[in-house]
Amino acid sequence: LTPINENEIDFILMLEEQFESYKYDSDNAPISDEVIKRCQWFIERVQALPNEGAIRWIVRKDNVMIGEVHFICNWEKTHEWEIGYKFLKEHWGAGLASESVKAVIQYAFIHFNVNRIVAFLNTENNRSAALAERIGMLKEGRLREVKLVNGIYYDEYVFSILKRESMF
Repeated sequence: LTPINENEIDFILMLEEQFESYKYDSDNAPISDEVIKRCQWFIERVQALPNEGAIRWIVRKDNVMIGEVHFICNWEKTHEWEIGYKFLKEHWGAGLASESVKAVIQYAFIHFNVNRIVAFLNTENNRSAALAERIGMLKEGRLREVKLVNGIYYDEYVFSILKRESMF
């Protein structure tokens, strides 16, 4: 895991254009300019760590980029951060996402000012929900009809893990 840099934005563009990366969150693949701006935002927000800010890590296997894990401060006052992740489909099911997300959570609880980590997941995204449970996140609840994709409203699960609960 390494923080994203300017040379890795093309990989993020490719990852974001993968249908599986956006099918639970958006009608279409994100526009390239928006993805580039978001990557640059992550690169800039690293400066605000460890008390606030954001970071996007690139995940590699055998020195080849295979995914990303991002971490964003939601509320500085309560030390709540949000985690998200995307991986190339050909690397699903090998435990690499679980391993990477666990590593980010462990790192965050040690090095950042974090008390609570949350993930908001479309209820149709069973693989991500299973990953969240597998790494020890608790399903706190369901937000009803908060995501609009292709004209259909979807619910989202809220998963969380607290620093005092972390087994890492």
